[in-house]
Amino acid sequence: MKTILFLFISTILAAVACERQSEENTETWWINSAKMDCVGEGQMSCLEIQKGPEIKPGEWELFYSSIEGFDYEPGIIYQIKVKVTDRETPTPADASSKIYELEEILSKESDPALRLTNIWKITKVGDIENPTGFKNNESLTFEFNASNKTYVGKMGCNSVRGEIKENDGEKLLLGSGASTMMACPDMTIENTISKALINTRGYKLENNQLYMMNESGETLIIFQAVD
Repeated sequence: MKTILFLFISTILAAVACERQSEENTETWWINSAKMDCVGEGQMSCLEIQKGPEIKPGEWELFYSSIEGFDYEPGIIYQIKVKVTDRETPTPADASSKIYELEEILSKESDPALRLTNIWKITKVGDIENPTGFKNNESLTFEFNASNKTYVGKMGCNSVRGEIKENDGEKLLLGSGASTMMACPDMTIENTISKALINTRGYKLENNQLYMMNESGETLIIFQAVD
């Protein structure tokens, strides 16, 4: 009888230990809405992840491995539970020392930041309406790519290319960017656009129009969607 009781207790304790071990190896991750170019064994695309209960802007990390059972769809921000276990040794040269397995999808939502992705025509910047290029008199357009976190645009005389440093669907912070160095007789439009981009801290979209605003909520630039 004592032997049976001992075996029963041992089984219960072993089950509890396994359950605790499983919990200890389960992590909550966020998966960003777009993959990023990265370099592992060669050029590849990596997921961006964060661990913890909430997303923190600017703290995404490249994830060079894969998650078994997880079917990634671009444009979606996921919150998932991932089981992390050690891979049996010896570990293959091209494999991670850990095995990552999807346990549960806690949430999946369309990324509001991706709404910025489009080609936009400037209809007003400061007090200047419908500005055009100095040489060709064409409308000034900007292309924002929220997935790649880049922008490129025409400022009247020169072109500029830069980084989207922060974008959560409402907040927006742009890098100053690198521009061509051509000099034009009148740089008023270009200087006004450049200043507006640097001072942008947020945006909103209404009726196919993009409004970029400063920290006080004042509109700096109004764009119209081209596509």
